[in-house]
Amino acid sequence: MHKISPDSITYKVLTLMTRKFILLTCFAIAVSFGTAQAQTDGLKLTAKPKNMWEAGISVGHSALTGDVDWKSDFGIGLSLRKALDYTFSVRLDAAYLRYTNEEDVNTREVDARRYGYAANWLPKSNATNIAGDVNIVASLNQIKVFKKNKINPYGFAGLGVGAVSSEVNDNGTNPVDVRLSTDFDDDWAITAQATGGIGVGFLIGKKVSLAIEHKIYKFFGRGADLLDGVEFQGTLNDRVITKDDDLGNYTNIRLNFALGKMNDDTQMPLWWVSPMDQLAEDLAEVKARPIFDNSDSDKDGILDMVDQEADTPENCPVDTRGVRLDSDGDGIADCEDDEPYSPPGYEVSAKGIAQVPQPNILNENDVNKIIDGRLAALPPVETASDWFLPMIHFDNDKYSIKNSEYGKLHNVATVMRLNPGIRVVAAGHTDKRAGDCYNDLLSYNRAQAAIDYLSTKYGIDRSRFVLNWGGENTNLIPTNSSNLMNRRVEFTVATTEADMGRPDCGVNSAGSGSGTRYSGNKEAGY
Repeated sequence: MHKISPDSITYKVLTLMTRKFILLTCFAIAVSFGTAQAQTDGLKLTAKPKNMWEAGISVGHSALTGDVDWKSDFGIGLSLRKALDYTFSVRLDAAYLRYTNEEDVNTREVDARRYGYAANWLPKSNATNIAGDVNIVASLNQIKVFKKNKINPYGFAGLGVGAVSSEVNDNGTNPVDVRLSTDFDDDWAITAQATGGIGVGFLIGKKVSLAIEHKIYKFFGRGADLLDGVEFQGTLNDRVITKDDDLGNYTNIRLNFALGKMNDDTQMPLWWVSPMDQLAEDLAEVKARPIFDNSDSDKDGILDMVDQEADTPENCPVDTRGVRLDSDGDGIADCEDDEPYSPPGYEVSAKGIAQVPQPNILNENDVNKIIDGRLAALPPVETASDWFLPMIHFDNDKYSIKNSEYGKLHNVATVMRLNPGIRVVAAGHTDKRAGDCYNDLLSYNRAQAAIDYLSTKYGIDRSRFVLNWGGENTNLIPTNSSNLMNRRVEFTVATTEADMGRPDCGVNSAGSGSGTRYSGNKEAGY
């Protein structure tokens, strides 16, 4: 067995790879710091936008380098990766790796003597490592700006655990004991391990990438030098050969897939996205803008570069596009419209005035003509007492005549004028909200107000009216509360009725003819 000589090509290659990995890692940290600084110094780029996970599968060549000659074997693995920012990401790896080794013919005699075997002893070993580890990956393509990333060189380092097993055969035939640790003698054992490596990825589709990677496994403990089945320390040709740890090597091809749907809300994994893309797009948009021109030829307050009506007449109000306003939408600009806010739904004149027809409003004379015509068309009655005359109603505690009742009084007047030989009884009534005496006087006032109106308005002699009153004792609606139907004056054709005088029961006034409302209660006598 032998230790890798510092003069050997293998030693130089491994040393060069290690140095490059350290330099690339330091460079990635510096780039990431610069990007983060730019984000906080005014660029306002999002450090961690919503982005996709990446899943990968790998297959490749595995080898165990140490104090024996190694043979090529194979390994397979799975990975799951998520960006921390544009430069750094975390990757979970799981791998199954096999290692095949054979004792160096130049050192077998020394080893055989040391372990008590024949001089032609030539052991072979097989080892297996099932590994799981967590790695921080540093992408090195973010130094490119204003370009879409298609190639992604990267370095990584991490920690993990592994289940390992090793078996040694004498001349490749019989298993032999070469003073291995008990944990590694044909049995599985758990060991800690560190990982590191470099790789380069290539984006080959919208969500697919291919990577070539070399990964190194560093095992800890005594077992770190026992995966090849030999724990070596001695001399060869008077040169001291010291203990040499075994290193697992996995050179592989990885096929990776971005997980998720392609949409505006979710980015590709950020190591494929340049943090400068946003700035590049903004700069391109600014460069594509037309040269600013603050000319306003028609003096409407809208620059010519955005004015959609470049020759607006002077003093014509315009909208934000520079087009003359037409507030009522009648097709005539406000500055030329004699009625800028015409009511909708009507035709307008050449000056913008809506052609609204005059409303057909009936006045009092029109109503009287209609009533007179209807009454004239009625068949004659046999006796005057057969006439049905309307009643009128009053607001609470009032005897002034409501506007709505004038038509009814006109009906009464028309009957009396067409029949000059009849007399009419006007009987006033109230509801039960006040005292008896108060309600008697209020019903008298209501009948008197109706007679005064008919006499004054239509010139009917007062002698043709008979004034009666009934107070609250002649309710149509049996209720003690306020009721419009009970506050009334009824008209009937008189037969033998006579005037009833003004009530004299201790109340001097009742109700209001000018809008004053009654207030009080029955118990107080109002």
